[in-house]
Amino acid sequence: MEDDHQTDRSTRTSGTTTRRSYVGLLAAMGLGGAVAATGQRGNGIAAAQSGGAADGLSVSDSGTTVGDGVTGLDFAENLSATQSGENEVTVRGETNPNVVDVRDDLGVTPEDDDLWGAIEDHYHSFEPTERNHCYKIPAGTWHVETDNVHFEAHESLGIVGAPFAVLKVTDQDVDRLMTVGTLDTSLPHAQRTVMRNIQVDIRGEYDTGIARWYTYTYGHMENVSMRGRRDKLNPTYGGDRYTIMVDGVKHTTTNVICGCTLTNGDTRYDRSTHVGHAIPFSSDIYNHGTNFWEGCQVADYIDNGIYVSGDDGRNVVTGCYVRNCAGAGIRIGPNDYVQDCQITMTDHPGYPWSGLWLENGGGQLVSQLLIDSQIETETEIVRLTQDGPARLTDVHITDEGTDGRAIRVNDDDVKPTIFDGCTITDRSSPTVADYAVYVQSSDVTFDNCEFDISSQSSTDRYGVFVTNGGDGIDRLALDGCTIDADASLRFAESGEGHTVESSFFEGLVMSDTGTTLSSVLWIGNRHNGETNFGGERDGWQGDFNFGFDV
Repeated sequence: MEDDHQTDRSTRTSGTTTRRSYVGLLAAMGLGGAVAATGQRGNGIAAAQSGGAADGLSVSDSGTTVGDGVTGLDFAENLSATQSGENEVTVRGETNPNVVDVRDDLGVTPEDDDLWGAIEDHYHSFEPTERNHCYKIPAGTWHVETDNVHFEAHESLGIVGAPFAVLKVTDQDVDRLMTVGTLDTSLPHAQRTVMRNIQVDIRGEYDTGIARWYTYTYGHMENVSMRGRRDKLNPTYGGDRYTIMVDGVKHTTTNVICGCTLTNGDTRYDRSTHVGHAIPFSSDIYNHGTNFWEGCQVADYIDNGIYVSGDDGRNVVTGCYVRNCAGAGIRIGPNDYVQDCQITMTDHPGYPWSGLWLENGGGQLVSQLLIDSQIETETEIVRLTQDGPARLTDVHITDEGTDGRAIRVNDDDVKPTIFDGCTITDRSSPTVADYAVYVQSSDVTFDNCEFDISSQSSTDRYGVFVTNGGDGIDRLALDGCTIDADASLRFAESGEGHTVESSFFEGLVMSDTGTTLSSVLWIGNRHNGETNFGGERDGWQGDFNFGFDV
């Protein structure tokens, strides 16, 4: 296998590339029209053109011949190149990345040689500040036999299928394809990293994670997928727990994970918990930057779907689709944002699950989320246990399964949690009487929400239940809501400062015996069902009600 680099790196200030790669780069940039050059293999560096241009490069669009006496090519601010030797072209490291064709420049044969080992050798043959390469992988299937190549520091790294390439794992010792960067924020570091148009094939008795990225400036992963099912807990060849994990090591780091697909899932092993199975998409506690997860798809994983709740950075999850994942379909943390996503549950994963889970800090925003459940819910479809404010807008839940709850709010009891324009369409077939919505915290608002609940079995299904097992729950607000259920609203705990106005209650509204509801504002509501306040009303405010006398 040839190496396309100089042997003396101690005095070099810029990286090198072959004439073949240089010509390809010019063509990709639209510079020089067609730059004619022919190469020959043998010494690891493409030879200069020997005919038609007087031992130089022929620049066809200008008719200019670059001969031995010319030392530089000026392309204004686009590219700067110098002739540094008889058989090579040197490109300044701070300009565009050097394109390295893994077949032509590294001599890798598809479905034969170890592509990953060849890229590792080439990458580490340069000093970190001189690593400025885009490894172009032509269409075909390429073998991976080297475990966990560490791309620890570079100016620019690209691993790009051209137009699309398959990386087939062919060694059971490959547990992870790559680690990019380090947790150390000091330089040198992984500055800019791109991976695009790649499929990782783990079919057969193989299992591997794709990547753990610790990026410094910018990372971009696009159209990366996996063929074959993960088998993380296999005792013989189980791979890394993370499939794709992306962390920005600085608060100024930006990563974009776009159009990536992990829909073949993980192999389920019988154990007391789902924890320990493979995780598909994730950031962890070391992420301090901003990750954009755009248009990604995941299905049939046991340990969460998009799991980004454990860091102090920001994750923006947009246009993603999650199906049949245990743990939580989408699990977010402080200041994270979910927009225009869909979560579907059609097959039970064998472990408890939630569709959406908010936890760890506050500031979460959720909008335009669709959740469709056709299976049993042992816990709840939307779970809120965050330690701060959160807002959910246009969240629409369809529940056609059995048992379980649609929403449970059990946050820090201090900051507001707001549901705006949210709906529940419940056509479940419960075996145990339960409520669709559990409010277990104070300062929870439902604004213009509609909960349409109709049991499909002989067991009742109720609406909103206000209880936390004993302590007072204060400041529940229902404004402009419609709750159609056998029992629309039940206060099982004492509390004060509730506001209920302009809402429609089609079923029973009640408070339990022994409860005290103090300073409650109850105005402009319509009670079409029975009312039964068994507790004490202390300082009750408002008597302008439709169909109900307080």
